[in-house]
Amino acid sequence: MQFVAFDLESTDGCFSSGNICEFGYCIANENFEIEKQDNILIRPVGKMNFAYYRVKLAYPLKVYYKSPSFAENYAKIGTILQKPDCVVLGHAIHNDIVGINSACKINTLKPYNFCFVDTQILFSIYKNMSGVISLDKIAEEIGEEFNHHRADEDARLSLLTLKYICEKENLTFRKLMAAYEATIGVNENGVITNFVSNKCVCRAPSVTSKNSKRRILSMFEPKKVDIGLIDKSNPLYRKKFFFNRDIMIADIDLTRAVFNRLAELGAKSVNYVNNCDFYVGELDNAEEYKCNVISMEKLLEMIGEVEIIKYDDKAILEQYMAEKEAKRKLDRIAKINESNKKNI
Repeated sequence: MQFVAFDLESTDGCFSSGNICEFGYCIANENFEIEKQDNILIRPVGKMNFAYYRVKLAYPLKVYYKSPSFAENYAKIGTILQKPDCVVLGHAIHNDIVGINSACKINTLKPYNFCFVDTQILFSIYKNMSGVISLDKIAEEIGEEFNHHRADEDARLSLLTLKYICEKENLTFRKLMAAYEATIGVNENGVITNFVSNKCVCRAPSVTSKNSKRRILSMFEPKKVDIGLIDKSNPLYRKKFFFNRDIMIADIDLTRAVFNRLAELGAKSVNYVNNCDFYVGELDNAEEYKCNVISMEKLLEMIGEVEIIKYDDKAILEQYMAEKEAKRKLDRIAKINESNKKNI
């Protein structure tokens, strides 16, 4: 048996777009001895949008754009993910599988079939914790240094996480799966059956976590404004604002108030830095983008007084999770139906 850990880097922070730029992997034998580690660079489609996450790229932009496309790398990646007698693993791997399936779909290529485990879930069981546990925190605990956000290094850390848990529990991988009452996940014909465990610590997600704040904001729509009441002579009319994620989730009540005020001025926030007039937050590589970089404090000076409103964020988060689960079920049914049609 072999272990194949993999990780993706996406150009836009949205795995469902399939626009990935790195496929990093690490292969080890059943004793967790690393046999190969590599990073496959992939030419992105369109412009990069890393500014949203403020991720420091592992390579210069020109290196990505000179790399082979996903279609050109398809066969090579397939030989890695579909190695005989191997278990694929990753940290919060569901997103990465969505990314690889989406890349196959937009390139009209057959999805890869493989079994997988999620090291984030396994580590949360080992620590008896719930919620998101970052690779940075795990690296600190297990005493490993790695180059975060370089796909092959994230993959290596995922592999070392599983090794660490097995050693601490004094169990082989198969015995660990039995002890944790885990069911191996499967990706088959683009349909994901999630990796699950009966030992997971299940608690409602906290509304104060970064991921929860981001999800809550994704549900927000600025209040409707009568276009006839907008002063079209104001300097911000029809201007587009892009908010760095760290700035956006620092105070989501303030962010929502700012979004409402922008709507009153005939301005709006956008999801892509390439389309904005103003970038709100710090931007390390500002020369790559044609926009004005301003702080939240400067923006507040520009837009004037905002009205802070308190929202029921717990109810909003529950709605988000319910809608996501409903969509996941519909997508799964659609993929199964599509697969059945092909087999007829």
